[in-house]
This record gives sequence, C-alpha cells and structure tokens, in this order.
Amino acid sequence: MKGIGMWGILLVCVLLTGCNSNSEQTKGEPKKEQTPPSEPNKNKQVEEPEVKKGTPEWDMLQIEQAVENNDEAVFMSYQNSENHLFFKEQKRWIEEAKFKKEQGYTLSVDISFMKENDTKGKVYFRVKMSHPNFESTNNLVIYQAIKVNEKWILNDVPFETLTSESGSITVYYKKGQEDTAQKTLKDATDIVAFYSKMFNWKPEPISIKVYSNINEVSATVPWVMLSGWNEIGESLKINSGVMSQIFKYLAHELTHKMVGDITNDNASIYIQEGFATYLQAAINRDGNGMVSFDPQKPIENAQKAMEISNTLKTIEELGQIDYTDPEGSMYRDGALLSTYLIETKGINIFFDMLKSLSAFEYIDKRIEHKLEMVNSRTVEAIEKVYGPDEQVSADLKNYYLK
Repeated sequence: MKGIGMWGILLVCVLLTGCNSNSEQTKGEPKKEQTPPSEPNKNKQVEEPEVKKGTPEWDMLQIEQAVENNDEAVFMSYQNSENHLFFKEQKRWIEEAKFKKEQGYTLSVDISFMKENDTKGKVYFRVKMSHPNFESTNNLVIYQAIKVNEKWILNDVPFETLTSESGSITVYYKKGQEDTAQKTLKDATDIVAFYSKMFNWKPEPISIKVYSNINEVSATVPWVMLSGWNEIGESLKINSGVMSQIFKYLAHELTHKMVGDITNDNASIYIQEGFATYLQAAINRDGNGMVSFDPQKPIENAQKAMEISNTLKTIEELGQIDYTDPEGSMYRDGALLSTYLIETKGINIFFDMLKSLSAFEYIDKRIEHKLEMVNSRTVEAIEKVYGPDEQVSADLKNYYLK
C-alpha cells in the first residue's frame, strides 16, 4: 500500500490483465517463504545460561519481551531517539506489531547480538509471523547497535547516504549499492521536480531506503512479505530487486507522497492507489530522457481493464475494501474511478478534491489504522466537489458500460 498506503510496489498486471496484485506481498502474502541471510548461532540449549543484567544480551532480551508483551514504552526505550526517522519508524513498527496480533497474526522476534567494539555491535533482528490465511515467514534485518549510558540500543541499518542538490531527497543505501542509489536518486529527483511543476506540489523532505531483499523490507515494517513500503512520516522502502522498473515504481510511490502532503494524509486507499496507478501509466521518459506526461496511457489501461472484466465497484463498495485487498480492487477500480474523474472533469478539479481533504486534521497513524475515518472524509470531499457519491457511482458505470 501506500502503506496500505500507500502500500508497496504495484504490478502493472493488476490493471492490464486482471491478475491478483498480491497486496499482502506488496504491502504481504508470500508465494513461498524465502530464506533470509544467515545469522550467528545463538547456541540455544535445553538449559540456557542466565542472562545477566548490564550485558548486551540482557538488553536484547528486553526488546524481545517488549514485543511479546506489546510494551511500547520499553520497546521504544531501546531505540535511538537521536536518529529521528528511525525512531519514528520503530514507533510505527511496534504499533503495527500490536495491530497485526489483533488481526489474528502471531508475531515474535528473535534477536542475536554480535559485538564489534566497546560501543558498537550488530543486531540480527528476526521477525517471525504467521496467519491462518497466509504462509508463515521468517524475515531478518541486520541493525547497528550502539551503547548509550551503559545500555545497548538499536540504531537502524548502517546506511550510507546520497542527497539531491536541493537537499530535499535522501537515498539510504548499503556499501556496494552505489549504482542503485545513484539511479534511484536521479529518477526520484526528476519525478519530484516534474510533479512539483505540473501539480504545484511543495514536497516535504523525502527519504528512500534501499534494502538488499524483500526479507529485510518486511522485517522493518513488520509485514508477512513486502516488496516495498511507503507511508507518510516514514521512509519510502524498496528492495534492490525492483531496479529494473525503478522509474515506474517511483512514479507510483512518489504519487503517494504527493497525495499525502496535499491531503494531510486523509485520502482513502482507493484514491491513493487509484491516482498512483493513473500517474504510473501516464508518466514516462521521452526519447530525450525527459519526464513526460501522456494522459492517453491511463485511458488505454482503463479500456483494457474493462475488456478483461466488465465490472465496476461503487464508491461505497470501494470504501468497504479490506486493507489486505485480495482482489486488487484498490488498484483496478481505484484507477478506473480516478481516470473517469480526471477525463470528465479535468485534473485541476481532481486536485481541488484532494486539497479539500487538507481541511481535516492529520491523524498520526498508518492508513490501515485509520481507514474508517479517511474513508468518511474522502466521501465528504468527493461529494463537495463532484456531487452525491451515489450519483458519481452511477455516472461512473454509465461512462464505462455505455
């Protein structure tokens, strides 16, 4: 999602071929469990030696128990508050862990520590998740640990950084990923500049974290299995496996950032994913390598989608989509709605609708945790600009089914 919002990587086949978007893979469900990187053997035995207070092993045990007990205060006391982005993301992490358990998931962490010197170490942070409807997963990310006031705390993956000339976009990457980081920064910079000029977007600072694989991304959210992640207030997370389609991926995900900024993060997922799918189709590089906009591409995609399945969801039905969205309706039907509104009333009116959502207060939660509220606010914005949602839905069907 976007994270839901704004959630993960969009596969083009959702709109063009009607296939399942695997939203639990791109915001979870794995097709198969993948083996994460190896970690040090914790040498567990039937009778483990007592862990002594004051040791890094004792600190790691406190984190494990905090996750098990849903103890946000203790969990956050072991995160580096000086690393503001990571600290915010870890707060969202423990909130997500608690939410997932409420949704019927089992979730636990298993942590190994490897000391590098007196003040730094590596933490092998393994997240185990399962659900009756999905395969179990075992995802691993390796964090840096630092010693602060006689206490070992987490301090994110030891990233290198690249920053745009304007200072507004920062790409975080690991050693050996320099080419990936350069390509990501170039595409992101060009797309943000284009969106800013075309849509009068004044973007907040953007952080993009590049991970080695989907296991790492998934462990940092936490989610069963993710290709990428994107929520307002957090970094845009990608794995290096998307580099073959990075321009289109960023066109989609940076739309989420733009819509989040413009709406005060109050747009529902079918507007978020629908408009991101629209721009993903419309935004390309021309023969000279410049970013260009072709409004005909989303129209062609909409026509193909209707040829494959002659069905449409109403706005009310779109508002009832579960955040896992097994049918991919937030992408397909959301894109059909966005394309219809833009083609019949114009993109400026569409942005008037988005801007009206900024009148509502910001709710500092991931979209999936505030779905009911943002759905209600989105309907109010649609009705303010376009008229009663029932009539908009009826006109939508007449437009595509005429």
